[in-house]
Amino acid sequence: MIEYDNKHWFRFLFKSSGYHFDGVFFSLLIYGTLVGILVFAHLSFDFDIFHIPASFHTVLGLVIGLLLVFRTNTAYERWWEGRKQLGSLLNTARNLAMKYKAYINREDDVIYTLLEAFPWTLKENLRLKDYSSVAEHIPADMIAAFNKAAHKPNFVLAELSNRTNQLMLKNKITAEQFLILENKISELTDILGACERIKNTPIPFGYAIHLKRILLIYLLSLPFAFIESIGWWSIPVAMIVFYTMIGIELIAEEIEDPFGTDVNDLPVDELEDKIRLNVEEIKEG
Repeated sequence: MIEYDNKHWFRFLFKSSGYHFDGVFFSLLIYGTLVGILVFAHLSFDFDIFHIPASFHTVLGLVIGLLLVFRTNTAYERWWEGRKQLGSLLNTARNLAMKYKAYINREDDVIYTLLEAFPWTLKENLRLKDYSSVAEHIPADMIAAFNKAAHKPNFVLAELSNRTNQLMLKNKITAEQFLILENKISELTDILGACERIKNTPIPFGYAIHLKRILLIYLLSLPFAFIESIGWWSIPVAMIVFYTMIGIELIAEEIEDPFGTDVNDLPVDELEDKIRLNVEEIKEG
């Protein structure tokens, strides 16, 4: 995720890195070229074109505007919900580590290892499911069982809960302390489920494809409404409208999956490192 100071206006205006402009620039050039050819043919060779009344684009533009507002709001809600869940993950992991430290100190260091491993398994579960670095995160005697597990984050939480239960059976912690720890582990389960819900429930396909089709119709027909009245100015006007509408759609596409690796996605890797360092610091403290 990009960190920035939004008070520097001019830096914003001319900054393209980390912004959807890189992806839309090539399409914008193609669109501008096609509009330019159409305008040139009409003005230079008196090429007749089909004229579309401006009222058509006025009405259709209102509909598209409403659809784009809903699209971006939905995408941002997904992004912000993901951010809240990652914040809860950080706080819950810290709370668990502090409680284990207070209740058992260093009685079972594997518990701290599992607590550090959970953010890693969550991250990979939400991305490419690449668990090749398992030896760096999971205790050696658990690797075989971990590799066989169908759902890796659930395996880690189940082992964490099991070892916590063993502490109670050995009278290392009281029943009240066990319930407190189990409630915190349940919170991790809730966070896992919420993140999976965001990841596995995309914008409905029918809505997404319908919006793209209407955008295409609108933008392809737009020059036919301008050429007669503004001539060569149709080219920059059409390109500005294209950039505005396609840009909004591309922003929504990028942030609707907040756990990916795009520059505007959430800093999942940094959060994983922060939790690991925090747990280690609490354990060693």
